[in-house]
Amino acid sequence: MRNLLLFIGVISFLSACNSSEDPKENRVEAPERADTTTQITTQLTMPTGLTFKKFKLKAENCDMPFAEADDMEVDQDWCNTREINGLKVSMKDAAVAQKINALIEKEITGSNRTLKQFVAEIKNTSNEAGELEYLQDSYTCSLVDTSNTFLSMSILFQYYALGAAHGQYGASVLNVDLNTGNPIALKDLLVDNYKTALKSLAKRKFLSQNGNDGWWFLEGDQPFELPEVFSIRRKGITFYYQPYEIGPYAAGAPEVFLSIKDLGSLLKENPHLK
Repeated sequence: MRNLLLFIGVISFLSACNSSEDPKENRVEAPERADTTTQITTQLTMPTGLTFKKFKLKAENCDMPFAEADDMEVDQDWCNTREINGLKVSMKDAAVAQKINALIEKEITGSNRTLKQFVAEIKNTSNEAGELEYLQDSYTCSLVDTSNTFLSMSILFQYYALGAAHGQYGASVLNVDLNTGNPIALKDLLVDNYKTALKSLAKRKFLSQNGNDGWWFLEGDQPFELPEVFSIRRKGITFYYQPYEIGPYAAGAPEVFLSIKDLGSLLKENPHLK
């Protein structure tokens, strides 16, 4: 998440430098993902006893000092805001649940700060370098999928900087083993030396699922690359690209899904995808 924040922050800064329009008219909402939390929470027969509790944390700072900029109209009604729409995990194994909740917290904050501390930071008028920051950000946790052995949770991040041409958004995903509370990596699911074959498979599936217009890897000698963010599903693996990662902002945040059948011999013996 920390690398994602840095990437989005740079893009927002560049957008702000190139815009003199009214920011209120240029904010773009991130696309909503399906929320299956309620559906899964009601499945009380799961051996792990996995359930979720929704919660919301929010803070704002409307006491912001402003200086008129030559190239930007300053919104004097601006408030810095930070909001978390979170999910707290409960399980029969309380120690594993606590471990998963700590992973969720660190994924959002990028450190060992608590969520309450992270939200409260927005009340400060300046960052550590003493430079004023005018921002509004939010984090929304959603269940992607779960089984008796794994949990996959997405965290959608939305960011808007005062004066930017539009908002920015991105997503990270936590894939967690429900028996240990440890994160699940691709190497835990796929055979050794999987990368070349997986990339070739994913490129074919990406083009069939998203079309072949406007993607940067189709221009010149630019290679096709897999994103770092992926989710485990009972039927396969979904990879998530961030805005600007594989195409222009208008292309959004495309995904590519690889089914268990697609993956075939690339899957190794594992408890999550069979």
